[in-house]
Amino acid sequence: MISRVGIEVIDAHAHFMTYQTLKKWLSDGRSLAKIRERVSSHTDMKSFEIPHEDWDAGKMWIDELNRYGITAIGMMIGPETWEEFNRTRKRWPGRFLGYANINPSREDAVETVKQAAKDKFQGIKLYPSSWNFHAYDERVYPIYEEALKHKLLVILHFGITIGTEANLRFGNPLDIQKPAHDFPDLNFMIAHFGAGYFREMLMLMYQTENVVMDSSGSNSWMNYLPYALTITKVFEKAIKAGGPDRVIFGTDSCFFPRGFRVNILEEQYRAVSSICPQFCLAEDAIGKIFRTNILRMTRFKPAKIA
Repeated sequence: MISRVGIEVIDAHAHFMTYQTLKKWLSDGRSLAKIRERVSSHTDMKSFEIPHEDWDAGKMWIDELNRYGITAIGMMIGPETWEEFNRTRKRWPGRFLGYANINPSREDAVETVKQAAKDKFQGIKLYPSSWNFHAYDERVYPIYEEALKHKLLVILHFGITIGTEANLRFGNPLDIQKPAHDFPDLNFMIAHFGAGYFREMLMLMYQTENVVMDSSGSNSWMNYLPYALTITKVFEKAIKAGGPDRVIFGTDSCFFPRGFRVNILEEQYRAVSSICPQFCLAEDAIGKIFRTNILRMTRFKPAKIA
């Protein structure tokens, strides 16, 4: 399938959010008014629509993928959407990668990794700055061991988040350096270029071989640095530091009615296309960033779509 920008695209980072997701947020004590305020002030969404209980999220996402020519999309999955996501994947095989959210503080964390492997997910997702743990903490190691056993990609969100609950004492991507060295055969993907810790991500490119970064979202963290950056300059530095094999495209799409964030795809494709003649060297560098790298790291088999 050829996307709107003229190449085949796999979005490696999105979120499968439903009515059950919002229900869980509210049960955890979050205010709907606060959610709406944060979404409108900290994202490119002008409004936040409450999901309907009878929404068919899978069908809504397939319609979006087909509208914009996206071959497949990787979804972060919480326990509240797990079964609906599994049904969605069965209805449309080869269109959805699955990453299970894993909280190390839960007693069933390792069992959840096992279940993700059993359900043929492609990876797991950890949120150190939201769930108050260092990525090198010994309690996380059994999770890494289980992920390695099943060859699951480990995704981590460090740095800032749209919510106010992020504890930046646990948000430094450098925390993953020791696990990366202790598990050299396990692949780690850091979301959003480190979400504000871009310098640290560039250092990790130098000090590790099994850590990559994804480009997902608007990368508004650039607004909170003491120096000016553009998405083009971010890609340039990332590719210089790690090469095109260690940068992976994502949109961080999650909510409807916004749906698939085609503006992110178009912006990032323009950025990469503008610098690749000079910095990418390999002819297939753009294809690696927008498709091949995530397939290599997950062994996912996308559907063949005419």
